[in-house]
Amino acid sequence: MAEPAHAAALAFRFNAGWLCLDFTNTVRFRPISDRLDLINDYDDLIAWARQATIITAGEAEALSARASAAPREATAALARARGLREAVHGLVSARAASLPAPTDRLQTFNRALARAMARAGLVPAGSRFKWGWPGAEPDLDRISGWVARSAAELLTSPSLTFVRECAGYDCGWLFLDATKNRSRRWCDMQTCGNRAKSRRHYERRRAAGSDRPPTAPDC
Repeated sequence: MAEPAHAAALAFRFNAGWLCLDFTNTVRFRPISDRLDLINDYDDLIAWARQATIITAGEAEALSARASAAPREATAALARARGLREAVHGLVSARAASLPAPTDRLQTFNRALARAMARAGLVPAGSRFKWGWPGAEPDLDRISGWVARSAAELLTSPSLTFVRECAGYDCGWLFLDATKNRSRRWCDMQTCGNRAKSRRHYERRRAAGSDRPPTAPDC
């Protein structure tokens, strides 16, 4: 079975520097009323997870088949994934703004983390071990499980200090600032950065025009 190729899947970006932040960034224009959600059904969620390389092609096929066979369960799992996304965004953006963690978002996140950890375990990885899902067929919360684990690692990591929210007034994307002087302001210079530069240029030109003395009328 071919993997889903929705239009939204073509718009996913992975430039935030941490898996869970890339997941929060599947909403565009978050602060304004006409926000754009790139994950609108369970197949979109699968497409994102495949591009994020947290599930294999075989797991994607199994999840898609399971979602088709149990659409109600898939809808509920999608709602949980989107709820987790909002919880992570709320917690991380509050930290980026030096604000207290929203209690409701923390409760939602902890519920998702508990579900994930109930199924997680160690699996062999060469001469070592890694976190995985031992002896279990992929369930519909598998993708949320990876995101919840990623978020738990970030929220308990010193790297949380370097998470920023894009300075674009209508963006809301989060990213890990890995620049040497910690000066990154934009999720992407080619999008929000260039728009901000264009806006500043326009405002300077408009201000310069308003400072000019009125022109005398032609005789």
